[in-house]
Amino acid sequence: MDLITDFPLGDDLAVALLILGVLSIAALVAGAVVPSRLRRDEDGAEIDPELGLRLGRGLSAGGSVILWIGLPLVLLALLLPGDTDQRILRSALMLVGLLLGPLAAWRGTAVQIAALGLDEERRGTLLPRLGALTVAGALALVVLPVSLSLWFLQQAASAPLVALAAGAAVSALALRATAVTADAAGDAAALLVGTDEHELAADAEDNLGAPLLRSARMARRGGGLAADLVAVAAALAALGLQIGLPVLAGEAVLVVLLALGTSLLVALASALWPVVRGEGPIAGRLRLGGLAPALAGGVGAVVAAALWLPSAYKNLRFDQVGMGSFTDTAIAGNEPMARTELEPQIESAVTDMSQWISATDDSRDAGAFLDVLTLYTISPATVVAGALALGALVALGVVLLGGTLADRHGGSVLRAARTSRTGGALGTVAGLGSAALVAASALGLVVLVAAVISVLSAGIPALALALLVHAGLGALVVVSGFGASFLATTLLDRPGADRERREAATASATGPRLALLLAAVLGGLAAVGPVVTTVQVAARASSVWEERALHAVTPQSVTLLGGLALGVMAVLLVLASLADAARRAGALAVVAARAALLEDQDRLSVGDLRDGSRRAAVPALAVALLAPVVAAYGLGPSALAGYAVGAALTAAGLGVWAIGSAATLEGAADTIAAGRYGGPGSWGHSGALGGAVLTGVLRSTLGATAAPLLLVGALAGALVVSSPVAMITGGTSHYLRWGVAVVAIAIVVVTWVVAATAPEVDLEDGEGEVSAPLFGRRDDRDDEELETIDSMSWESDEDRR
Repeated sequence: MDLITDFPLGDDLAVALLILGVLSIAALVAGAVVPSRLRRDEDGAEIDPELGLRLGRGLSAGGSVILWIGLPLVLLALLLPGDTDQRILRSALMLVGLLLGPLAAWRGTAVQIAALGLDEERRGTLLPRLGALTVAGALALVVLPVSLSLWFLQQAASAPLVALAAGAAVSALALRATAVTADAAGDAAALLVGTDEHELAADAEDNLGAPLLRSARMARRGGGLAADLVAVAAALAALGLQIGLPVLAGEAVLVVLLALGTSLLVALASALWPVVRGEGPIAGRLRLGGLAPALAGGVGAVVAAALWLPSAYKNLRFDQVGMGSFTDTAIAGNEPMARTELEPQIESAVTDMSQWISATDDSRDAGAFLDVLTLYTISPATVVAGALALGALVALGVVLLGGTLADRHGGSVLRAARTSRTGGALGTVAGLGSAALVAASALGLVVLVAAVISVLSAGIPALALALLVHAGLGALVVVSGFGASFLATTLLDRPGADRERREAATASATGPRLALLLAAVLGGLAAVGPVVTTVQVAARASSVWEERALHAVTPQSVTLLGGLALGVMAVLLVLASLADAARRAGALAVVAARAALLEDQDRLSVGDLRDGSRRAAVPALAVALLAPVVAAYGLGPSALAGYAVGAALTAAGLGVWAIGSAATLEGAADTIAAGRYGGPGSWGHSGALGGAVLTGVLRSTLGATAAPLLLVGALAGALVVSSPVAMITGGTSHYLRWGVAVVAIAIVVVTWVVAATAPEVDLEDGEGEVSAPLFGRRDDRDDEELETIDSMSWESDEDRR
């Protein structure tokens, strides 16, 4: 009992940490035991013996890239400012974060493989439990290190946990980037060659690209999604502590633990909802199986926050986190002053705020003084509960909004399928237009969140950023309830399964995936807080232009605008790098599939895609990690604030657009394949398949990478900002600072050149006999024997007689 009663943050938080630790260990143990105990049914589906090998190769490729990129990052983390203990702890937790991504991906993949050997009915019955196990296991990988860090470090855990989150984001981005080539190769071989050219179903046994397509989808929907969930949860927890502690004191720890604990409970509760058995369409039951626990969890988190947090600001846990005295010179002067001494004066001053507003200017000290006065007028319970509720409601809205794009009987899919009868280009335009509308609506919801939070925070920037993270935590609670929807695309969308189940499964994961991206965006935008705080408290520079580059965090600052533009450019550069790799892999898969079908081979071999995937991932990671370095050292530390906003909004908008358009065009292709709008083999089907492959490449290159990409940029900026600030204020030569930026640019250029020189299949003309069957749809007859329009007879059969 002394262990609990003597805990510095309070006995209630000690109990919460112990409970979360036990729950996370239980979830991890269950995730390790349950898949191994799932015995294959005698009438279950046959599992491709090479499936595990292909998935393992993908994970090993991602792991090797993480090793190449991660170890230098861990060493560089030792060079950032701080004492020896801080540097070692920061590097150690970054290493742990780098390991979390592959571990989560391996766990998510293992659950899928274990369930494939079950028969269709049993897969449907176990779907909620396996989905809950996948999500809960991913969350447990975050909850356990967060709980241990808070137990041993208390309020000092925030900075090391940012390094943990950065490592998790880097590993998730590496896994997503290395999966691009497999995605492109699977789509190209199965859809462009097998389905479009030979009129074979995408999952038919004689479609040689089907195994490659199936393994790529499993890696994207299972392992990649689990790694994303780990990265988003770790980022929200770390930023919630680092940004929330200065304004909400010990209650910032409480909110983070409450949100993580509720997310775990929601994930476990979703296992109790039956999906296959019951009345009504399975699509409705699948959606309701996620909405019910998500809504209950969101309401529970809001009510718990409103009842657990104090209603008066002065009752927060200031002493427990070392905030028992005011240390800011704007409030206490040159000497620290106890809060108990100043609080009566503050409460008296807030009765007439107008006079203090009119008596202060726009300086930093005046703003800090007004912020402290305003903080004592808010109710922490009200504003935190409001932010959690706002995030949960917006996430639910995004889930429903994204579901309209993927619904096989919805207007977006039918519009794209119908328009495909006029050609692939116009059908693709229809799908892209519908997805663009949803992307604009999703960004509009982000703007709505910002507007409401600005009111809840009473105009206090630090509190507004903390509430932005809390809104992201509310969205995470909602996402945790959709484990069955995430896993349904693998377990229910199988060859020979009922069509209703397949349609419901493929349409179920789009909405929750967009909601997870929304949670990442809210965290990425809030990461501006550590950057702004660091530059605000920094000493003055020795020259005017360096002073502006350091402290001018205003819309008129060229440094800030340059960082904003660099954030947009970084996202586009990552897209360009991965799209080029997808082009190479797709072209190789098409040629290999055509040759294999002509030679009547029973399996498709596209060579080892691992080398191409590693080549593609390295420049993408180099851009994501070094662009913040270029902004901080080349433009100035204040550019990092603009970079985080530019990268977050660009990645969010393009990511939602890519995910939504891919879901729409895939639905259009499936709808036509079912017999509508010309049916399989028609012009409309061919056009829809081309659109599905195009948007599928956009989804794998940008939609799948959007969440970890924006988090890598935001967290890298939060970690690195102290170094250029120290160089400017410490009198270091600005040429050395610019030299760091030049070296970062040189590294990006070198990795880009290496990736651009990767070998690719020869698609030039002049290959003689080989070019005819592989690159054209011509008969084996000579050109002279081909029937032309002049040789066609326009007479009727009766006239011929």
